[in-house]
Amino acid sequence: MNFPSNKYIIQLLSDFVPISKDMEEIIIKHLEFKTISKQENVIREGQIAQECLFILKGCIKKYYLVDGEERITNFYTEGQVVTPNSYTNKKPSKYFLTALEETIALVGDPDTEQEALKKYPQLASVTGIITEKLMVKLSDEFDNRINHSPEERYLQLIKERPDILQRVPQYQIASYLGIKPESLSRIRKRLKS
Repeated sequence: MNFPSNKYIIQLLSDFVPISKDMEEIIIKHLEFKTISKQENVIREGQIAQECLFILKGCIKKYYLVDGEERITNFYTEGQVVTPNSYTNKKPSKYFLTALEETIALVGDPDTEQEALKKYPQLASVTGIITEKLMVKLSDEFDNRINHSPEERYLQLIKERPDILQRVPQYQIASYLGIKPESLSRIRKRLKS
């Protein structure tokens, strides 16, 4: 897999916050990449995450194992940040993160982040804005999951993230929607008629 260009990386980050030329140079200077193989675990239940990721290419699923069954709660793709809870709270993870595709990500860790913030305090405003936008997105996703039926969530997935339907097996889409694959088949059949 080819590494993305600096221009592509800055464009993804610019979706969160405007990036000045000076900031662009600082960011490019400190890029650290990680390649994650398909089916590789980024974190397993019980581990403490040592890094956070900004996905440049690829797809990672977040899931819990409940009675031996995967319960998928999210798919992370290009331009999304993956910050495991255990990265910030330093407690063992209650879930798994696994690559569904070969994935390339920018990597952050606490030491590098603190060093960069000391050296370039202006980065704090960028990270603050990104964090704020991510919190709003998470809140919206939570509200959506609680207040909408599986069919409504499926329609929203089609509208907002149609690429997921091409990249992820249907049984995993069903798990993400909180239903069985047969129920998803019925929903899809009903929507086609």
